[in-house]
Amino acid sequence: MRISVLFVILGLVVAARAAFASEAKASKPNFILIYADDLGYGDLGCYGAEGYATPELDRMAEQGLRFTDFSTSSSICTPSRAGLLTGRYAQRWGHEGGVYWPYSADGMPGSEITIAETLQESGYETALVGKWHLGHRDEFHPVAQGFDLYYGIPFSNDMWHDPSSPLAEDAVFNAGFNREDFLNHKVKDRKTHRDNVPLMLGREVIEWPVDQSTLTKRYTEKALQFIESNKDKPFFLYFAHAMPHTPLFASERFAGKSERGIFGDVIEEMDWSTGEILKALQEHGLDRNTLVIFTSDNGPWLSKKDHAGTAAPLRGGKFGPYEGGSRVPCIVWQPGTVPAGVVSSEQVSTLDFFPTFASMAGARIPEDRPLDGVDVGPLLRGESETVPEREWFLYRGNAIRVGNWKYVKTKDAEELFDLATDVEEQKNLAPQYPEKVSQLSKRLAAAQASLADPQ
Repeated sequence: MRISVLFVILGLVVAARAAFASEAKASKPNFILIYADDLGYGDLGCYGAEGYATPELDRMAEQGLRFTDFSTSSSICTPSRAGLLTGRYAQRWGHEGGVYWPYSADGMPGSEITIAETLQESGYETALVGKWHLGHRDEFHPVAQGFDLYYGIPFSNDMWHDPSSPLAEDAVFNAGFNREDFLNHKVKDRKTHRDNVPLMLGREVIEWPVDQSTLTKRYTEKALQFIESNKDKPFFLYFAHAMPHTPLFASERFAGKSERGIFGDVIEEMDWSTGEILKALQEHGLDRNTLVIFTSDNGPWLSKKDHAGTAAPLRGGKFGPYEGGSRVPCIVWQPGTVPAGVVSSEQVSTLDFFPTFASMAGARIPEDRPLDGVDVGPLLRGESETVPEREWFLYRGNAIRVGNWKYVKTKDAEELFDLATDVEEQKNLAPQYPEKVSQLSKRLAAAQASLADPQ
């Protein structure tokens, strides 16, 4: 009798622990952030793209929330990705404007707290599949910045490699190159191996140069493996595509299939990839507990012409201070939480992901530093149609937005635009509103002074 009672008690304890674990899992949503590279505002079907099809992303928008006034923290890669992960302008830790190269000895400092670190502390499994570009040396590496798994390329796909990077014993070499070619490369000689980038697993190079025509497919497979392995735990997956940053590559299944040429092929494969992610979530019963966001790091690299997308109807593209450089597509999806078929014109930014994810996960939000993002969770959940008004929003270069007023200071002139009536930034209102120009000029100077001195 005593043994039977003991077994009953043990059974109840096991059941209670299982119930607690299940409740904890259910109370912590998963997060998947899919980040395209150089995808412009007008580059998806639901944003007006032509010449190729994006049915999966269009369906994602129909089933979720699509933003029309969503911006990144910079119109160039490195500071854009830093803002995404930290909720802070990169200027706050001394970075302004440029990107890191294979010969760069620096990176985003470890003193910065990433959303991966915050979620990791809260019991999440974390993974970065894809492009990093925040420093490839050990102390700046993704696994030193909160990611349990890293599989991808350390910088842009048009770069080369650092011969001091650790090579795996079983590293694969392509295009007729070998281990000696890797080790003997002069890191500042970009001409020798331009577009020959390494594929890394953790801190080691496992393939060089990576076959870029397989990248989107292999990234997708790795992302699906991560979801499968962590379906019973809370997880954060940061899936950062290499493209449509140039050079452009598509797998055999998609190459030559779209009317738009290789650019359209690349986008159609990325669309397929997103569909595979959403399908996996549904098959594992994770769709209602997983927030999925698709967006881009900055606008199109317009000088690449046929190999670039479009920011239409916006002005400018990558590198610049105008809307086409920073305003990008953004789709948010979580059945049962994010209302379906909503199109929002609220001003939202990648800076908002950190406080929003942390709040939704019940994770720690740093109190020892200013964040530039705001919690937009109520908007995503359909509890509010508006977001907290931000004091100001900065653009790369000398530009600031306050409400719908935007001030741009170029080498030759001062420009003032009312984005509520002129999102194309074609009507310079500076001559008509000199007091507003003076006010925003001072606001820009004050905002810049509140950030750390740039390198």
